[in-house]
Amino acid sequence: MAITIQQQPTSPNMGDSNLVFTCTSTQVTQPQFQFVVDIKDASDTLIQRVKQQPNPSAKGVFDFGTLIPTQLGPTDRVWDTAIVSPNTASGLDFNIYFGEEYGTSVSSSVTLYNGINTTPNQSPAKSGSDYYFLLDGFANSEELVNWNWNSGSKYDREDASDDSVFTYQNGLTPFDTQSIRTEDYHTISFLNGNLDSEPKPDFAQNVFAVTCRQYDSAGVEISSSIIYNETIYGPDPTTKIWFQVYTSQSEDTRLVHFPAGPQNFSDAGLPISSSCAYYTLTFNQQGTDGFSFDSGIWGQYRFNIDNTNCYYPGVRFAYKNQYGVWDYFNFTLAESTTSNISREEYKQTFVNFSNTDNSVDYNTERRGRNNYYNSIDKARTADSDWLTQSDADNLRELFFSTDVYVQTEAGYLPVVFTQTSITEKTNPRTQKLFRYTAEYRYANGIRPRL
Repeated sequence: MAITIQQQPTSPNMGDSNLVFTCTSTQVTQPQFQFVVDIKDASDTLIQRVKQQPNPSAKGVFDFGTLIPTQLGPTDRVWDTAIVSPNTASGLDFNIYFGEEYGTSVSSSVTLYNGINTTPNQSPAKSGSDYYFLLDGFANSEELVNWNWNSGSKYDREDASDDSVFTYQNGLTPFDTQSIRTEDYHTISFLNGNLDSEPKPDFAQNVFAVTCRQYDSAGVEISSSIIYNETIYGPDPTTKIWFQVYTSQSEDTRLVHFPAGPQNFSDAGLPISSSCAYYTLTFNQQGTDGFSFDSGIWGQYRFNIDNTNCYYPGVRFAYKNQYGVWDYFNFTLAESTTSNISREEYKQTFVNFSNTDNSVDYNTERRGRNNYYNSIDKARTADSDWLTQSDADNLRELFFSTDVYVQTEAGYLPVVFTQTSITEKTNPRTQKLFRYTAEYRYANGIRPRL
């Protein structure tokens, strides 16, 4: 065997991290030797070919963490989905193949080999995995395990052929409980199916359905409704089981986005009751009878209905989190807006020297200063309510995010943060509380007046 892959990233993983490969070759002593790597998409279309000479220890060490992120995104725009939506760009399959090239002497032409045998003029073909599914997110250094994102924190495989009992919290969000308004959209994303390319179809994270249970202020269940994952099971999901559909899985279904907000459910024909004080979402595995299995739980989340806070309308932000999918948060206190106007002007004389008549009229409408360009820059300030340490920590991702929107009556509009301040309240007998004040501007400002 010509090439051996000694080290490779796990799947699933984060695209914006160090994706380190190490390889060796039995042909490394050949003249003009180089490792050759082809990075391809799910359809085997070449994205980039990379060549590298062996290091002093005769090994090839590659890090594709600077190349892969350029292929990912934008984050799937699924805020208002009323169905389980497939992935389009928040995560992709990549095929990475290793080969080699060398010549017969230091001055000869070089020949490309596939890395598996010594048949000449073949494209790189040696791979350590059928595919690598990479999310458009990043992993902090403390979350890495031997360079790899700890996918076990959000991805577990259970026996899809059995009614396995388990409880995880695998939604791609750090929030387990949130406040939400009845007009708010929300989504929760999950890794779905088999993502590590091992030929074990009976073990998968098959997130089959979400059940919404509504409760009144006394904690009495009002109603329940269910939305099925049709991205892989099709329009009649309960008539099929995992073994009938897993061969149809692709990068589109390895990441799915579930509707989770009151407005999403209303658009799906499953409105939140006016007497609902809070609702829970439970994400379940499919049972052997084809229906949702209540004891196989991929995640449980609670949403407290909070329509007003001292009659302030508040601001709802949607932002790309560390997993490369959407998170949401309401700043529930007052929002203020400051308009800064920049003016350009010219001066004209009181006398009209460009007059075309035989006499110049005395015209009181002429004046010495005249505006010809007004630019309006609106700075908006939003204040959060008091936050727990956990919520404050989780919310920092909002300010680190490169993709932030606010929900408005006109839909979701892109914004950029210009300033953020933190107010900390410390009480030695209770938990610390925090409050954020964020100044932001719409990414597309008001058109200048000409």
